[in-house]
Amino acid sequence: MKAPSANVTSDQLINDVIPKLRTVEFILESKLKAAIQNSTDAQQKEKYERQRQEFELELMMIQMNLDHLLSRYADIIKPQDGTRGENTYLELDDSERVALSAIMNLYSKVSALASTL
Repeated sequence: MKAPSANVTSDQLINDVIPKLRTVEFILESKLKAAIQNSTDAQQKEKYERQRQEFELELMMIQMNLDHLLSRYADIIKPQDGTRGENTYLELDDSERVALSAIMNLYSKVSALASTL
């Protein structure tokens, strides 16, 4: 997904944005955590710990705004009958737009870090 504009489609949200967010969470919880625990170099360990804290803080902001977006459009994203509706444009507020952009940036940073772990 490219940099988010004033809207995003429900398919982009479900098939691109949320999987990227889950990938970030997985890398932070497994790979980076393991790198911190297994690091024998104190400076490297401190660097990884600082990165983890920064990423988790950013992730918290993203999750709050994504939760807001998902609750606003819950009827479109999770229809009552259990079937997904049509691909629909979801209008983003400023915080949601920033959060989606932050997901893409965080995904890039964390993916790059994961390739070095």
